[in-house]
Amino acid sequence: MKLNKSALLLSIATMASVPALAAEARPGYIGISAGQATVEDFCGGGESSCDDSAGTFRVHGGTELNNFANLEFGYRYIDDVEASGVISGVGVAISVNGHFVDTTLQLGMPESGPFKVFTKAGLMLWRLNYEAAASNGFQTFSVSDDDTGVAFRTGLGISYDVSESVRLRADWDYLVNIGDEDELGETDINVFSVGPEFKF
Repeated sequence: MKLNKSALLLSIATMASVPALAAEARPGYIGISAGQATVEDFCGGGESSCDDSAGTFRVHGGTELNNFANLEFGYRYIDDVEASGVISGVGVAISVNGHFVDTTLQLGMPESGPFKVFTKAGLMLWRLNYEAAASNGFQTFSVSDDDTGVAFRTGLGISYDVSESVRLRADWDYLVNIGDEDELGETDINVFSVGPEFKF
């Protein structure tokens, strides 16, 4: 009975606080970053040439839920990673790029001076675009395809307040199990990026 009363009181307190939270304007921010993404297991060692790193950029916006947590939404593009080689006398080349839309919860230390360190976890929708070509010296064949799915993302970050409205942010993002296991297989992606954020 005591447990039921406690649960009832907690429910009432939660419902009573919702209008107050909705009415209170929470600080928000928008930002953009650029950096480099590295696709694990893309280069298998048997290629004539392989580049598993590519440029990337991300735009994002979020709101500060409290001193410890932010809720953030973002879009990331990763440029082409490429590999080529010869299989049974036929030259083969493949390139892959990706689009990612994410929702992320950030958990950090309370701000201490201009610096803030945080960790993050969230989900993302991904889309990979494949371009492949094969040539036997007389004819060239090409094909394109794409895959979509949902995956987990995590990482770490640090920000530095330049002013009351601008801060610089550096991130490491770890994108887990990207790709179709039945097509080219799943892989993880490491991303390092930096860019400004504008608070409002």
